[in-house]
Amino acid sequence: MLSLDGIARALGGEVRGNKVRAPGPGHSPADRSLTVWLTDDGSDITVDSFANDGKLMCKDFVRSKIGLPPWEPKSANDDSSVKRMSARVQGDAAAAAKPEPGGEPAGGTIVMPIPPGKRPSNFRSARRDEPVAVYTYRDREGRDLGYIARFETADGKVFLPTTLWRTPTGLAWLSKTWPKPRPLYGLDRLAARPNASVIVVEGEKAADAAQSVFPNSVVVTSPGGSKAAKSADWTPLAGRQVMIWPDNDAPGLGYAVDIERELAAVGAGIITTVDAMRVAATLPSGEDRQPPEGWDAADGLEVDGWQPEDLAALVLQHVDRVEPTPSYVSFDRFRMNADGLTAEVTKGRGESATTEDMWISAPFEVIGRARDPYGLGWARWLRWRDPDGRRHEHAVADAALHGDMGALAADLAARGLVVSRAGRGPLCDYLNRVTVTARVTTVNRTGWHIIGEQRVFVLPDSVIGQPEAETVILTGATAAPYSRKGTLQDWRDSVGRLTTGHGRLVLAVATAFAGPLVDLVGGEGGGVNLYGQSSRGKTTALKTAASVWGRGASDPGFVRSWRATANAQEATAAIVTDTLLCLDEIGVAEGRDAAAAVYQLASGVGKGRSARDGSIRAPMTWRVLTLSTGELPMAAKIAEDKQRKAYAGQAVRLLDVPADAGHGYGLFDNAGPDGDPARLAEALQKAALSAYGEAGPAFVRALMDMGQEEARALVVDLVDNFVTEHAPADADGQIRRAAARLGVIAAAGELARTFNIVPWEEGEAEAAAARALADWIGSRGGTEPAEVREAIAQVRRFFEAHGESRFESTDDTDSRPVPNRAGWRRGHGDGRVWLVLPEMWKSEVCSGLDPVATARILADHGMLKRDKAKLQRPERTPAGQLRVYVITAAVFDGGSDAS
Repeated sequence: MLSLDGIARALGGEVRGNKVRAPGPGHSPADRSLTVWLTDDGSDITVDSFANDGKLMCKDFVRSKIGLPPWEPKSANDDSSVKRMSARVQGDAAAAAKPEPGGEPAGGTIVMPIPPGKRPSNFRSARRDEPVAVYTYRDREGRDLGYIARFETADGKVFLPTTLWRTPTGLAWLSKTWPKPRPLYGLDRLAARPNASVIVVEGEKAADAAQSVFPNSVVVTSPGGSKAAKSADWTPLAGRQVMIWPDNDAPGLGYAVDIERELAAVGAGIITTVDAMRVAATLPSGEDRQPPEGWDAADGLEVDGWQPEDLAALVLQHVDRVEPTPSYVSFDRFRMNADGLTAEVTKGRGESATTEDMWISAPFEVIGRARDPYGLGWARWLRWRDPDGRRHEHAVADAALHGDMGALAADLAARGLVVSRAGRGPLCDYLNRVTVTARVTTVNRTGWHIIGEQRVFVLPDSVIGQPEAETVILTGATAAPYSRKGTLQDWRDSVGRLTTGHGRLVLAVATAFAGPLVDLVGGEGGGVNLYGQSSRGKTTALKTAASVWGRGASDPGFVRSWRATANAQEATAAIVTDTLLCLDEIGVAEGRDAAAAVYQLASGVGKGRSARDGSIRAPMTWRVLTLSTGELPMAAKIAEDKQRKAYAGQAVRLLDVPADAGHGYGLFDNAGPDGDPARLAEALQKAALSAYGEAGPAFVRALMDMGQEEARALVVDLVDNFVTEHAPADADGQIRRAAARLGVIAAAGELARTFNIVPWEEGEAEAAAARALADWIGSRGGTEPAEVREAIAQVRRFFEAHGESRFESTDDTDSRPVPNRAGWRRGHGDGRVWLVLPEMWKSEVCSGLDPVATARILADHGMLKRDKAKLQRPERTPAGQLRVYVITAAVFDGGSDAS
C-alpha cells in the first residue's frame, strides 16, 4: 500500500496535510514545485506541477521513484514520445535507447557501431541506380553507425538508409533506419570540438554546406527529414550553444520548433534561430527577391553563388534568440507559477487553525546568482514581464534584502513587477532562501572580458562568445549609446561605399574598427584628433565612424561632447571600452579639462574613491580609442590655460591630424559622385542615420571565427610591418609609439576589408594611416622627441621677447642700466651671443623645464657654446669674470612653421 511518508522519503520532500511537496524532475533539492497525493483507494497517485512541467512526465518520474512501473494510458493509442521523455528525465539511458515496437525486423538486432571493414561496397538501388551522395553517420569515436544515400529522380529527391542488422540468418544490410532515439549526423565532430558552438540544419546536404559557411562551428542534423526531429537523440547537445538554421518553408519552420523543444528538454545552452526567409530573400549582389521555397545553405552556395564568408555574415545579421520557457522555482511553503508567487500561511490557532494561500507578487524567474568577476557584489538576478509584456531583468543585491523592504518593493514595482503590500516580508524571505545553481557574471564595462578561461566581448544587447555554462550581463548600461538599424549589407552599400577613396574618412572608420584590437595585441589607449577650420567635414567623419557601433549622430546617438565632467567622462569611457569614443568639438572644453581628459582616457583608470567604511573602492577601468574633432589641435587647446602646456605624453596619446586632405575639398579627396563636397557630406550623414550598429559586432564575430590567437599574430605582424615601412629611420620612441597606434588602425581597416565588411581596395586603410602619420610628424615639427622641440621653442620665445630689453650690451659703455637684468649681450648679427646668468637660466628661461637637460639640447643643436665638457663657460662681464650660459644667434633658426 502506498503512503505519503514513503513517497516523501523517495522524492526528498515532505508531507503537508494530505499532500506531498517535493522537487520536480530536473529541479534543485530545495524546489517544491511538485505536489503528489493518493487516489481515493490509495492504489495510485495524482500529480501536479506548479512549474508547468508536463503532468505525464512528472507522473512517470514519481512512479519510478516509488517503485511503480511507468504509467500506461488506457487508450490503445499509446504516446511513445511521453515514454521516451520519461526515460530521459529519469536518466535511464538504456530505456531511452530501446527501439519502439516494430522498430526492428522480426528476430533482428541492429549492429552499432559497424565493425571495421564492413562498409557496403556500393549503395546502388535497382530502381534508382547510383546515388548522388552518401552520408556517413558516425559515433563519438568516429566509428560508422550507418549510411544515408541520396538519389535524384524525376519525382524529386529520395533518401534511403542503410544499416547493419543481425538476423537469424546472419549479418545483413537492410534499407532501414535506426531505432529511436536515432543518432545525429556529426557526432564525431561534436566530440572532437567540445567547446565549439553548434548549428542545426535540416538534411545532410545542407549540413555539409553549412559546415563550409561556418568552419569554426559544428553543424549537425537528424535523420528522417523535417518530421523526424523528435525521433533523434539530442542529448549530446546538452549545455552547448546552438543556432538553428531551418529551410525556408513550412516544414522547415516546424522542424525548428521541434528542435527548440527537444533542446530545451535536454538542457542545451543559449538557443538562437535564423530567420530563414530574410536570409533567402537576399542575393549576393545585395538585391532583394521573393525568397525561394525550401531554400537552404546548399542552395545559397551552389545556386545563388554566395561566398561562404559573405553568406555567414548575412546569416548572423538575422539571428534571434529563442525565448525560453519560464523556469519558476517553488520550495517549502512558496509556490511560483504563471499566476504569481504565493505562500501558505496559517491563520488561527489550535483546532481552528486554517491554511490559506497568500498572493505575494506577479511571477518572476530567478535566473541565477550574480556576482562580479572578482566574486563580489552578490545578488539574485531576476527576470519578469511587466503588464505590457516587456521583459525586464534586474539584480536584487543580497545587501538589499537586509535593508528597507518597502524601498526594495518600490524599486521592483517601478520596474513593472507587481508586489502585494502585505507580501513584502514573505517576498524577502523567498528571495533570501531561494536556491538556484545557474551563475551570472556582471561586468560594468563593455568589450573583452575573461570569464573562466574564455574570452567574451560584451555589448549592452549581446555577448559575443557567451560562455555555455554561465551568463554574462552588462550592468549600468541604461545610457549606453549602442543601437542598430538596417543590415550590415545596408551599411556596407551606403556608408562603406561613400567612404571609399577618401583617406580621412577611411582613417576615421578604421579607427572605429580598431577598438577591439587594442586589448588583443596588448596596446594602449589613445586616439586621433582631426582638427581644422569649420565646415571642412570633421563632424561628418565623426558621425560616419560612429555608425560602426551606433547611430551616427548626437543626442541621441553614438557621438558625445568634449564638454563633460570627469565623472561623466569615466562612465562614458567604460561604456565604450574596446569600441570607439567619439568626442565632437574639443573647443567647447576648458583647456585644463582637455589636458586632464587626454591623460585620463588613455590611462584607462578612473579616480580612486573611498567607500562608506573608509576603504578604497576599486576604480572604474576602461580601454578606449578616441576619435575627436576640433578647430584647434589638442596642444593649442591645452595652451589656452595660461598655466599649462601640452606635454609630449599628451601629444603622443591623442594624435593631432589635419582634417584637410589637401585636395581642395576639405576632408574629402574628391568632390564625390555628384561633384559637390557639400552633397557628399549630406549623403554620408543621412547614411549614418539609415544603417548603423551592425558593422562593429560583425567585425568582432569575424575575429572570433578567425581564432583569437591567429588574429593576434596577424595584427602584430601588420603593425610591425607598418612601423618598419612608414616610421622614419631616425624616429625616436614617441614617433614609433604613434606609428604603432596608427598601425593598429591600419590593420583594423585591412581586416574589415578582408572580412567583407567594407568595400575598400586592398591597402587603402594602410595608405590612409600612413598619410596621417606623415601629416602628424609634419605638424609637430619633425621626428625629434617632443621634449627637444618644446625646450628649444621655449628658449627661443624667451629671447624673442627679451633678447634686447633684459640683456645689457657689453659693446656700448654708455648704455643705460637694464632693469630686471637676465644677463649681457655682445656682438652683432649672426655673431651675437647672450650671456645668461645661471639663476635666471633656471628660474625664467627654463621655467618648467630641466635646465641642465635644456642646456644640453641647445648645445647639441649648436645654440649654446660649451666649455669643453661643461655647459657653462667663464666669460668676462661688466660684473667681472663669471660662469654663464652662452646662447648663440642660432637659437632663432627654424621653428615649427619655418619650412
